[in-house]
Amino acid sequence: MSSSQIVRGRGATATLQKSAVIVDRDQVRTTIPFEVVEETRVGGRRARTVGIVLTDGMTHELRANNATSATAFAAAVNAGLPVELNPHGSGLVRTKRLRAPEAPPLFTGWRIPSVVLCGAVAYCGYLIYLGAAPSSVLIIGEILGLFPLALGSVGTFMSVKHLCDKVVLRRRGVTLEALSAHKLHGRSEYRFIDGEGHKRTFESSLNTGRLEVTYDPRNSKRMAASILLLLAVPVTVLAER
Repeated sequence: MSSSQIVRGRGATATLQKSAVIVDRDQVRTTIPFEVVEETRVGGRRARTVGIVLTDGMTHELRANNATSATAFAAAVNAGLPVELNPHGSGLVRTKRLRAPEAPPLFTGWRIPSVVLCGAVAYCGYLIYLGAAPSSVLIIGEILGLFPLALGSVGTFMSVKHLCDKVVLRRRGVTLEALSAHKLHGRSEYRFIDGEGHKRTFESSLNTGRLEVTYDPRNSKRMAASILLLLAVPVTVLAER
């Protein structure tokens, strides 16, 4: 069985658990037991709308970010439905109000951020020194300046590659819940089982026991943590892979 599958849409998230589908929308959590699900359909424009049809005819809909995740989620739900269903449908669906989620600490340790911060402060001091230095040392300064230029180029390349992967994953990625296995040198290793039944690992500097990881079904090496795009660049620069 694959890890808990997650499908995201505009303002809503659906998570597949062992015996229920959990839909979070507008700070309200709706728990739909498998026993009242007649079937799960995929339709709408570009086959991105997931419709969970209950045994009493009621339908819960969610428009996914891409058709691949919508199809995979619907297939996973249908595969887990019991043979005998409960006809009461909506009567067994539960809802409750959620508290605002607390953001987990960004990194497993402060070693990497501290090194980056110290390097940035040292480089700023070096630039101030060059501004006050006589012209005879400018040549040496230009040579030494090639080192941060090279580091910046590498960081830029990694960031662009990561952002390109995020674009691809947005179009056809499937999101699953990965569990932290252990931590080593300030990084966490997360493990999950994809929709095809393959065991996968993902290393990240993000600090949380559970992490949503999006993978590309067409390329097993393309994976990324499901984080805000605003955080994608700093996380990449600070050694996420």
